[in-house]
Amino acid sequence: MDCGKVGALLLRLRKEKSLTQKQVAERLNLSDKTISKWERGLGCPDVNVLDELSNLFEVNIEGILQ
Repeated sequence: MDCGKVGALLLRLRKEKSLTQKQVAERLNLSDKTISKWERGLGCPDVNVLDELSNLFEVNIEGILQ
């Protein structure tokens, strides 16, 4: 999994939904620093979070991973 590509996708999806990093973090019970880290490609979401991300952004998990 390319964290840079995943991060860019998560950033785009978040902005399309007009959500802040804090709002995404609150919905996932994470810190906004974690969301920022993902979006900058400094880490990738844990497998346990992928289902919640796909539901939040209304995309399938495969779409996030590709």
